[in-house]
Amino acid sequence: MESTGRVPVPWMSPEALEERKFAQSSDVWSFGVTMWEIFSNANTVPYAGQSFYTLLNYIKTGGRLLRPENCPQ
Repeated sequence: MESTGRVPVPWMSPEALEERKFAQSSDVWSFGVTMWEIFSNANTVPYAGQSFYTLLNYIKTGGRLLRPENCPQ
């Protein structure tokens, strides 16, 4: 299935970005980003200010969101 529509890159797992593979692990990744938003009090968008290609490269090379202050260790 091909699409030319927009995709929610900040919520997409590395394997979904690289290989267009969607599985339960992709859902877990998206859930983790959503939890990051909750613990950040929804004050900012995940990876705010990064261009599409910068963000794509960041995630594909192992870049991750930092733990929010309100998130327990």
